[in-house]
Amino acid sequence: NYLQNNNMITLVFLSYHSAHHIRRIMKNLDNKYQVIVMENSSDENLKKELEQKYKNIHVEICRENLGFSKAMNIAIKLSKTQYVFLNPADVDISNYVFDTLVEIIKKFNNFGLLTPSYKDRSIHSNYFIWSKKGPDLEIKINEKNFTLKEVDFIDGTILLNKNIVKNDFFDENFFIYFETMDLSKRLINKKIKLYACPELTFDHYGGQSHDKIYNLQAKMSRNWHYNWSKFYYFKKHYNYFYALRKSLPNLLRAIKNYLKNIFATKIENKNKKILASFEIRGIVSGILQKKSNFRIKF
Repeated sequence: NYLQNNNMITLVFLSYHSAHHIRRIMKNLDNKYQVIVMENSSDENLKKELEQKYKNIHVEICRENLGFSKAMNIAIKLSKTQYVFLNPADVDISNYVFDTLVEIIKKFNNFGLLTPSYKDRSIHSNYFIWSKKGPDLEIKINEKNFTLKEVDFIDGTILLNKNIVKNDFFDENFFIYFETMDLSKRLINKKIKLYACPELTFDHYGGQSHDKIYNLQAKMSRNWHYNWSKFYYFKKHYNYFYALRKSLPNLLRAIKNYLKNIFATKIENKNKKILASFEIRGIVSGILQKKSNFRIKF
């Protein structure tokens, strides 16, 4: 009965060795919202613990690491609400953000994707505007004005409107990286609008969704998949030779870093060589048009 939810939004969190984050989120979360946790590390103990403690949560054990795209597609289909709020585990979002999103969509729902904003956008942003857009929308909630800016790309944390997006969700050829860029581009090509709300903010810790003991493995996976996904994205939306042109500088830089540390004895430099090798492997796999089937088990 966890899916019998009369609220407007289902909250989804992706977990892979992220129990510490999921526990923190649930502790601070208002139980009026239905929650689905996509558990990619098959942590049965976490499922038992959370489902016994909270009546509004369902932990979906994936049995294998499905990555972002496939796990989120499953969660979207499991949800019974029109709106699904998709999140990584390494976020700190208050109930105020969820409540405000509900009030926003009561007044405006002509969008495919919508996102609140990182509190700190100085290093990385979760949305980008590349082309000329129409005027901002102003929505007043409890005497406070919120701006909705039309954007070209939303990353990471996404409120998805199933009535607008229909069944065209994430491309499961992506394991991680570039899947939200791909979805954003496909929706914009269909004239579906994407919005960001700069006044509605949350914290994203970045690269901390897993336990710290797995940092090296996570970086190895990141280097492989980021580069594979980059090549696949540009090949998909442009052509093979454009993707090759975009990836060759990364390949040359990775080869240089590998050779620079090939005889390294210090752990730090050995790790640089290892990470460069995974970057090379990811790019080469993309160039050879192999599937994104590389996995590291933590």
